[in-house]
Amino acid sequence: MITHIISDMGGVLVQLEWSERISGLLGRSVPIDELHHLWINARSTVDFESGRIDFETFAENFIREFDLQVSAEQVQHEFLEFVQAPMPGCNETLSRLKQQYHLSLLSNTNSAHYERLRDRYDFYAPFEQVFLSHKIGLMKPDPEIFHHVLTTLDIAPHTAAFFDDGARNVEAANSVGINAYQVNSPQELQVIVETFDRD
Repeated sequence: MITHIISDMGGVLVQLEWSERISGLLGRSVPIDELHHLWINARSTVDFESGRIDFETFAENFIREFDLQVSAEQVQHEFLEFVQAPMPGCNETLSRLKQQYHLSLLSNTNSAHYERLRDRYDFYAPFEQVFLSHKIGLMKPDPEIFHHVLTTLDIAPHTAAFFDDGARNVEAANSVGINAYQVNSPQELQVIVETFDRD
C-alpha cells in the first residue's frame, strides 16, 4: 500500500519558464527533453544545484561554459525568472493529499530558487519533508538521492509514489523500486493518486 507521496517541484507543482529563458540565453531553441539532459550534465548547473558554488559563481561559470556574450547579472535575472508561481490547483491538490498521505518534496534546485519560492509563497508548508538537491549534495536522476529519501523517511520503496516531469528521473526512481510517474500538473498527479488502493 502506498503511504508516501513524493513530488518534484518545477514542472509538476510550480510553473516554469525554463525552456524560454534558457533558449534566450543560449540564443537557440532548446526543447524540454534536451534541457533536462543539459541541466544534469552542465558542470555549472550541477555544481550550483548540488550546493558546491554560490549564485554569483554559478553565473560566471555558466557564461564561460556556454561561451555566452551576456553579463552575469543578466544570467542571474533570467535564471531567477525560471521559477514562477505554484500552478493553478496546487494548494488544493496538496491539501487533499495531505489528509491521506505523508507528503514530501524532492527537487533539483538551488538556494536562489528555493528562497524565491519561500519568500513569495507559502509553498513548502504542506510538506512534512523537503528534500533539496543543493542541501543534500545529490541530484536526480542519481539513484543515491532516492536511497537517501527512503532512508530518511524510513520506508520501503513500494510504499512510496514519486511524481516528476522528467523521464530520466522517473526511470531512476523506478530502478530503486519506487512507484514513479511522469506528470506535468497537480491535476495529473491527483488523477493517478486516485487510482491507488487505500485498503
